[in-house]
Amino acid sequence: MASNTVRERILRSGRRITPQRDAIAGILERAEQPVSAQELCDAVGEVDPQIGRATVFRTLQSLMEAGLVQRITIPGAETRYLLCSTAEHHHHLVCRECGAVEELPERGVASFLARVEREHRFLVDHATFDVYGTCARCAGREPEPAARP
Repeated sequence: MASNTVRERILRSGRRITPQRDAIAGILERAEQPVSAQELCDAVGEVDPQIGRATVFRTLQSLMEAGLVQRITIPGAETRYLLCSTAEHHHHLVCRECGAVEELPERGVASFLARVEREHRFLVDHATFDVYGTCARCAGREPEPAARP
């Protein structure tokens, strides 16, 4: 089951809280990293075996349209899905080593987009960036997180 915060975001998007939507959003919310469709189907099957693969895909699409879930396409890997922590427009930094995803606020790319508009005389109405590389932890520039008890 999703947290009240996520459930409120679903309702604010104009969608109902169905048992399927609640279960899928809850699994995505608890995931430590983006999950593949197959991983999501497997996890949903453990929660409610009555929820089929087609329902998972329809629900993912609905949650993406609502701005709660985003698809991350990592070159050479399976497409993955994550529940974003904000409804604000943002971008992602994706670690190719460990799969960690960090949200990058729109203000982080606003000056770049302004330059694109100016230099190319192009009016940008929407931009989506997934920036791929190596996170500080994988690059050895940050200590490993403490082990959980």
